[in-house]
Amino acid sequence: MRKIIYIALFAAIGGGCREALGLLVSWPQHFWITVIINVTGAFLLSLTTTLLPARLPVSEAVVTGLSVGLIGSFTTFSTFTLETLTLWQQGQTGLVLAYVSASLGLGLLAGLAGNLLSQYWLPEEGR
Repeated sequence: MRKIIYIALFAAIGGGCREALGLLVSWPQHFWITVIINVTGAFLLSLTTTLLPARLPVSEAVVTGLSVGLIGSFTTFSTFTLETLTLWQQGQTGLVLAYVSASLGLGLLAGLAGNLLSQYWLPEEGR
């Protein structure tokens, strides 16, 4: 039950942060903010799930709340999908390819960077 409470609380924060960031950044092609959000989320998710439990005395429920709730609600695959389809329907094939490539490629690199960084910060016995 505690996990659900943590997920719900952190999801409210993550969703609010995502919307606030979207409102702060007004680019003509707003879909690039989704790339930044998803790449940042990939990095933070990898870092949080690897490093946090090893370095701080937090429960599994808190880690789940942060990863599923905060980061899960901050990043949105559904937004990525909708924006990709919208660009496709508008006939912007080049932007579709750039958007999908940037989202997947940079997301994977950010996840790897978060994992490698957390390994660097882990104590020797946790590596």
